[in-house]
Formats: sequence, structure tokens, C-alpha cells
Amino acid sequence: LPEEARRKPLSWPGRVADGVAQSLVSLGPARADDPVTVKYSLLSVSFLAFTATALGTFPLAVVPSWTGRRCSRAFAAWTLLAAASSFNLKEAAESGKLRADEACRTISKGLKGLGAVYLAAKVGAVGFDPSFPAHYGIVKQVPAAQLAAALLFGLTLRPDE
Repeated sequence: LPEEARRKPLSWPGRVADGVAQSLVSLGPARADDPVTVKYSLLSVSFLAFTATALGTFPLAVVPSWTGRRCSRAFAAWTLLAAASSFNLKEAAESGKLRADEACRTISKGLKGLGAVYLAAKVGAVGFDPSFPAHYGIVKQVPAAQLAAALLFGLTLRPDE
């Protein structure tokens, strides 16, 4: 913070509100014809929505995680981290630093890893878990939302070229 702002702690909530508002407005891509910025913009918004649903009511709260009532709340931390990572990658793509910066490449690989593990876990649950579908009752209540979540997590696997 600038020195002037540090001396006025009562202005901090306003600065935070301005920063949050600016971030929300900048979630959209700067150019709709660039598929990489559109991808990361869509992922940012989607992961924020998953964070909100994980903190919301059931059965939608289990959409991103496929866990039970207790563990689904903790998954919101992962989707919030993914939203922040996606937003940083969107900003880097818009500024031309996505492919040049090693930190951006590392974050991109981490986001792809999250998508790969998520999808592998869902395939494993459906294909190899002998308790499926009997013990996945709450998951079966919102199949359209589950499919949308899988598709959006699959978007993380799209290359950055």
C-alpha cells in the first residue's frame, strides 16, 4: 500500500471493495477472439461458481467434489484456489506473459493436474467403485450439474496454444 493509505486505516475497507469490484469486472476476457483468455476467463468464473455451490445448500453443494455432506465444504478451498490461479493465468495471457513466464507455466500445469485428477477420480468412482451408484445418492440427484462440472474441469486440459 502507498504510505498515504497506510496512515488512514479507515480507508482500507473502501480500497478492498474497490479491488474486489475491479476484479469482478475484469473476469471477462479482454478479447473474445483469443481462445486462451476465453478459456481462463470461463474457468475463473466457473471455479468461483463451484466455490459458491460448495458453500451452498445440498444437493448442489456436492457437485464439484462428489464427497459427502461433511467433506464437500472443504472442497471449496480447492475451487477458490483454482479460480485465483485461472484468473492469474487469464491476466498473464492478456499481457503476453503466459508462455514466457516460468511461474505461469507451473500454475498452468498445476491447473491441468487438478483437472486430470478430478476427471480420473470421477471415472474411477463410476467405473471401479463397487458401491456406485448405491452410495452416491446425493450425487445422483443433480446429474446435469455433475456433467457440467466434469465438462468445465475437462476444460483445464485444453492446451494453451
